[in-house]
Amino acid sequence: MTYRPNPEHRRNIQGVLIPLTAAIHLVFGSRAQDNGRPIGAFYPQNVSNKTWEYLGGIWYRARDEEKVLSRRVNDEVVLAFAQSIRTGDDVVLPNGSTVVWEKIPNAEASGLPLPLNGV
Repeated sequence: MTYRPNPEHRRNIQGVLIPLTAAIHLVFGSRAQDNGRPIGAFYPQNVSNKTWEYLGGIWYRARDEEKVLSRRVNDEVVLAFAQSIRTGDDVVLPNGSTVVWEKIPNAEASGLPLPLNGV
């Protein structure tokens, strides 16, 4: 099973959105043919079209890959999110708030690639 933060947590851009997109990249990488990432399975609505180009289904590509990859993120939070994508375990952020996770519905999860090894 694969998990994503509950909707109320997905609105937190600095604390959740940015480290979550880094964790998605860490867990799944990018598609070779178009550098797409399965962002839509984790954010089924309101994906920023300034940052992400929609490729179809759950797939998005960074409009500026270098800018996305150079975002400042807390590596410990990214690693915790990467683990929670696979386990659904809550994550306590450095500010003390807790991010609660939900199972991704099968319709969205079925389009996810297999996680990369070692994550």
